[in-house]
Amino acid sequence: MFLTDEEKRMLNGECGEPLRFAMEMLSTLGEINDAEKMIPIKFAHVAGLSYKTHGEAGIRWAEGMADMGARVRVPTTYNVCAVDRNRDLGQPDSWVIPQLRVGKAYQRMGIYGTSSCTPYMYGFVPTLGEHVAWAESSAVMFSNSVLGACDNREGGPSALAAALAGRTPDYGMHRKENRYGDVLYKITVPLESYADYGALATYVGKQINDKKPVFDNLNNPNQQELICLSCGLATVSNSCMFHGVGVTPEAPTLEVAFGGKTDYAIIEFGAKELKTGYEMLHSGNNRNIDYVAIGCPHATLDEVREVAELLDGKKVHEGVQFLVHTNVQTKAIAKQLGFLDTIEKSGAIVTQDFCTSLGDPEDFGAHVCATNSSRIAFYGPHNNGFDVWFGDAAKCVDAAIKGHWDFD
Repeated sequence: MFLTDEEKRMLNGECGEPLRFAMEMLSTLGEINDAEKMIPIKFAHVAGLSYKTHGEAGIRWAEGMADMGARVRVPTTYNVCAVDRNRDLGQPDSWVIPQLRVGKAYQRMGIYGTSSCTPYMYGFVPTLGEHVAWAESSAVMFSNSVLGACDNREGGPSALAAALAGRTPDYGMHRKENRYGDVLYKITVPLESYADYGALATYVGKQINDKKPVFDNLNNPNQQELICLSCGLATVSNSCMFHGVGVTPEAPTLEVAFGGKTDYAIIEFGAKELKTGYEMLHSGNNRNIDYVAIGCPHATLDEVREVAELLDGKKVHEGVQFLVHTNVQTKAIAKQLGFLDTIEKSGAIVTQDFCTSLGDPEDFGAHVCATNSSRIAFYGPHNNGFDVWFGDAAKCVDAAIKGHWDFD
């Protein structure tokens, strides 16, 4: 793989140990994937910051990199850190203290401590054709598909390496020829809520492995619905991208979405398939809810507003913990607009930084969860030992108020 003189100096250690580490990792990735060169990136996003992922060894490594003077070269954000830095959620100190050390180490490298899985919601928005190195799978799916940016499904270390070096190997989704669709899903049932998009994503994601699906008749989805589709596909598949004909920027027509190919499979997605998608996200028999989670990926302002309107004048059932997950920026705006006060008067809590899928909510004594997130619904039984019920925000709020899931 061709390296510039500057890149060679980085690799040889002439620019310090952190850049030697970064370039060694990036050049190795490039060689494995037959990249011909490095390309500059606009943004980076580092994931894997949960203490569950890092452990003590990972913390010491991150602190060591910061001690050696590691500094990112491009605007870089980091993912959910699994504690709320402004609120005691009842997590043990043995979890909270090392988790905060992880975040501080990355901030010393110049990384913005946003602690959210949605960097595109607070100013880090690549445009069509720009290259980024993001490690959060749902954000990767959103950036490639909805924004038209070019982004491989990075791991936490490779995203950090790209951030330190300001570049990434030119392979995979950075190459135009790898971005065309592979299979067509013709949607013949109305998609009427963002939960429907989560069910669609789960059904399709289980079938495609690393293929790029093309959706015909997505019914003009809004941002929240596209976020849910992105997250669901990223959760249950190895894919990095989808196309929506007439919706996403690289699919104005079927012909363009497939790059002129005509030999693709065509699969119908109707009412039966939608029902199956929902069934795949229900894992419980016990309908007595003791935990409700909204916002994974982190809730948009519209989603917070919807929850506030549904909870206005109502009370969360005794024994139910109701968490709405969002980022610090959305939470601040929600407070200014009165949504936060309405939600918390009901007994629910709006968190920042935290997310059920990366935290350990079983420490709160939670066993049966209602959620509008296909990711929490998919991971919850395995990661947290939950029984899970999946539906839109209205169904989740109803369950939170009654303490019971009353829907099929």
